[in-house]
Amino acid sequence: MYESLLSLPYFQGMSKDDITTILDKVTLEFAKYNDGEMICSSNDKCDKFLVLMQGEMSAIAEAPDGSYTLTELIPAPYAIEPYSMFGYNTRHKRSYKAKGECAILTIDKRFLFTEFNKHNIFTINFLNLISHKAERLNNDIWKYTPSSIKGRIAHFITLRSELPHGRKVLSIKMERLASILCETRLNVSKALNEMQDAGLIELHRKEIVIPSLRKVIENITE
Repeated sequence: MYESLLSLPYFQGMSKDDITTILDKVTLEFAKYNDGEMICSSNDKCDKFLVLMQGEMSAIAEAPDGSYTLTELIPAPYAIEPYSMFGYNTRHKRSYKAKGECAILTIDKRFLFTEFNKHNIFTINFLNLISHKAERLNNDIWKYTPSSIKGRIAHFITLRSELPHGRKVLSIKMERLASILCETRLNVSKALNEMQDAGLIELHRKEIVIPSLRKVIENITE
């Protein structure tokens, strides 16, 4: 357990003695999830610090109008929306499902303000990671929007991704994507087929599979 916790970025720099002191006062819950089981749903209240400790999970984000979804594959270790525990809307922004068997660590939010915050290194790590998330979002918003259709497709997916890498599945109708990009359906279809021919994506009915977002970003810059 100690090694698993210390491998997480939130606990890096802490000693086994620090973790032992915390575990003497804080109850940590570990839960196993089978493939397809829901870990938490979008709009659930975020009042716990949830960490994927083992395995993989799918993170599903849905457009406000319900016209498309973006599903990402996220490997352990990974904290589930720690930023959603604070601010005006303290609810999850995505739904999370187990991909295969996975293990989730749960820590009640109130312990973050009591036992964990007694250790400055945890507080610094936590603030740094949330700040990094905010900085990345700000930088993405101000990035130049590509002029090509392929570049705008990559930009569209990147802006909506929790991680700027890994496997993504965009479930969307061609007409809807064309409308968002202010392009004709024919032009968008042509660009997507060119991306598929280049081995960057896989096209299925109402679905675009991106095996590696990083590869797409590296190969489409215009």
